[in-house]
Amino acid sequence: MNLWLFKRKSSRASKTVIVVILTGLVATTIASCSQPNNDVLVTEIGVASPKNTPLKPTKPADFFAIGQQRQSKGDLRGAIAAYSQAIKLNPKYGAAYNSRGLAKFDSGDRQGAISDYNQALEINPNDAQAYNYRGNVRAVLGDNNAAISDYNEAIRINPNYADAYNNRGNARAALGDRNNALADYNRAIELNPQYSVAYNNRGNARAAQGDTNGAIADYDEAIRINPNFAAAYNNRGNARAASGDRQGAIADLQRAADLFQQQGSQQLAQQITNTLNQLRK
Repeated sequence: MNLWLFKRKSSRASKTVIVVILTGLVATTIASCSQPNNDVLVTEIGVASPKNTPLKPTKPADFFAIGQQRQSKGDLRGAIAAYSQAIKLNPKYGAAYNSRGLAKFDSGDRQGAISDYNQALEINPNDAQAYNYRGNVRAVLGDNNAAISDYNEAIRINPNYADAYNNRGNARAALGDRNNALADYNRAIELNPQYSVAYNNRGNARAAQGDTNGAIADYDEAIRINPNFAAAYNNRGNARAASGDRQGAIADLQRAADLFQQQGSQQLAQQITNTLNQLRK
């Protein structure tokens, strides 16, 4: 599964904010852990595999289900082909454009993803999901103001859209607007108290404001909800290192490295391992 990262310098020269857009079934990532102040912001989990798919597809919905199954297994080319067939049979299939946009984004075709989201919005100008997804692509492309505009539209259409609040918080954090980022994460958690991703991101915002204890409490909650949340272990390890808890930091970073290794992210696991070697000297 491919992940896209972009970096922005904050007001403190030593700090780098990394925003991560996730569009696969289960994916997280980390910053280079050499600095305890690195942030990892995460969007919502993407496509889930349908329970059943037709053996002999004939209808648009059949090909849509096949696309979801393929996408959840990482077969992006196959997923795009299935969604395209669904769209061929039903050119007004907005959900297929949205899902094909996710697959294109995950395969690195960001402009193709935006084109699909634009098409979904042409079909349905009140498609909050399409605005949210397009905002994610724009954020990765570095246009956080445009991303925020899309998230605003998603929230206007659906005031209870927790993912859009979380993602707007990410974009605001990338722009240095930490107070409003915190407000967005608070709202996302209010809407979904089991939203581990929002707890992780709020922890980053709190850490950026110097509230290390508050950040650790948020990472604790993210890990309680999702015990395999590798990025949250990484972030808590960074926060513990910043607070002087060297052994706690080592334990968390080792757990993050192990989880990334198990999840097939060898490069990320190696980055943490390199940091652990430095901490243990």
